[in-house]
Amino acid sequence: MPRDYGYFGKGSTGYAQYMTAFRRSRKGGGGGGGSRGGCFLLLLGGLAVLAVIEALVTA
Repeated sequence: MPRDYGYFGKGSTGYAQYMTAFRRSRKGGGGGGGSRGGCFLLLLGGLAVLAVIEALVTA
């Protein structure tokens, strides 16, 4: 007896569709683009801006 995955269907096709939806939901919402080092890059950019401001003030 094939397994029933509800809305996604039965058998291997239903399982594949179910797993695809599950993986997409685990990644989180939002559009494209990755989330590699977002906080780190923001911090690094902030430090660069502060360094430029300090260089302009002391010059």
